Amino acid sequence: MDIRNLAGFVAAAELANFTLAAKRLNITQSALSRQIQALETYLGVELFEKTGRNVRLTVGGRALFAKANDVLQADLSLRMTADDLGRRETGVLKIGACSQLIERYLPAFLKSWRQRHPGIEIRLEDGGGPELADKLRAGAVDLMISARPSSPIAMFETLRLGKLDFVALATSEFLSQSDMPIEIVDLLQFPILTLNKRHASREVFDAACKLAGTMPLIQLESYSPHTLFSVAAAGNGVAIVPSSARSFPAELVRKPVTLRGQRIEFDICAMWSNSMPLPAYGQRFIEELHGSIQADNENERPRRPRAVPDRPRVA
Repeated sequence: MDIRNLAGFVAAAELANFTLAAKRLNITQSALSRQIQALETYLGVELFEKTGRNVRLTVGGRALFAKANDVLQADLSLRMTADDLGRRETGVLKIGACSQLIERYLPAFLKSWRQRHPGIEIRLEDGGGPELADKLRAGAVDLMISARPSSPIAMFETLRLGKLDFVALATSEFLSQSDMPIEIVDLLQFPILTLNKRHASREVFDAACKLAGTMPLIQLESYSPHTLFSVAAAGNGVAIVPSSARSFPAELVRKPVTLRGQRIEFDICAMWSNSMPLPAYGQRFIEELHGSIQADNENERPRRPRAVPDRPRVA
């Protein structure tokens, strides 16, 4: 079987149009039609049916599409690995991530990665989850690191890297100095300072508020957690941000946030397009970053208090 026939099948299935698929593959439409016919003959299954100017997958075509895509990805991975073995590894890996995750997990990791892989250039771009998803679709970044979206994105491969929760930061007029967690329903009586909806973690916060049965009085939405901290340090409310935040004014009290006694947690993931698989060095970057984040989380675990949630101070 010619692997190009599978590539033609997948392109036509994704675009639902032979003309557009042929243009993507830089071949003629008649050549694409021959590829599809050859594949149908090889498999003994009719793959497409016409719908006006477009095409759609038959029942058999739908059943085979995912497996065909898997074969294409395996073929590409095999060829890239062979290329890596045959020459000194070089390349560029463009990574999008939000500022909090960059600050928390990447500075030391990037330095050690570059020392181990001097031929690989890493380019970082700061952005929110929905914004980065658009850039990943467009090919402007190869990989994004973000909170897991509430609904899976069909065209993205996803690997869980670790887990974060939420913390509240405020002056002592809002939060007591104890290390105890605090219930979100108790925090929502105060003015809330939160990240805006460009951040994937904001979906998790909004969902937690709904489950608590109380809508927050949001005084400030910001792209930057440091803006929230500055406003909170002046006594204007409670900043609620992911626990990746590490740098904040010393006068702020920092507490984990709970919902019905449980920390409000969410996954952070690496995501990349299933139509443009990562090179071997990209896969290694993800695997090594996953190990680094797991080690970081293990180091954090002993510090977590086990006592019951605290109650807020009434301003």
